Amino acid sequence: MCRGNVVMCNLKPAKMRGVTSEAMVMCASTPAKVEVLSPPVGAVPGDLVHCEGYTRQPDAQLNPKKIFETCAPDLMTNADLVACYKGSALHVPGKGNVVSQSLKNVNVK
Repeated sequence: MCRGNVVMCNLKPAKMRGVTSEAMVMCASTPAKVEVLSPPVGAVPGDLVHCEGYTRQPDAQLNPKKIFETCAPDLMTNADLVACYKGSALHVPGKGNVVSQSLKNVNVK
């Protein structure tokens, strides 16, 4: 059951197939399968995702290429399907963790 999507917003505008995009849907990914990450039950559009142990200080506008060159190697799901950065859970405070439906120990893109 899909409860919604986890989206990275405030990206530098880029044309994708002729349409300007300023956000990206976050997915767990293998060469054979891609799954959209799900927010916790009770999360609503606009809820902010935090990373345990890190202070949330977003840039006003993010460069997608820079993000993935620096952060992508450390974005993964764990054995419990929880999306993590450097092993720390991505979560919506008071509501729960961001999860994949079935992909364990894979990259998040």
